[in-house]
Amino acid sequence: MQRRPAGRCPHCGADVRRHVQEERERETAIEKVVAVISTVLVLGLALFAGGCSIVEGVAVYAVAGVLVWWWGRRTFGLSPSERDKAS
Repeated sequence: MQRRPAGRCPHCGADVRRHVQEERERETAIEKVVAVISTVLVLGLALFAGGCSIVEGVAVYAVAGVLVWWWGRRTFGLSPSERDKAS
């Protein structure tokens, strides 16, 4: 944990509240994208797997869930120091 004197960022000197607001906006945008993609996948899978047996349907949904989890993990998986290096 770093001490932030007077609410200033130790790296750029900007108000820390600005950084917090930017991060919240970024996470909100990511959550919206993941929600839209997940909804499209679920609807597509429901149409595709509608004629499948229960075992095949469960397998299709499991694979889709793993893919969404993997994509979301990559999106949110960066640590703050890795995000700072990337930007």
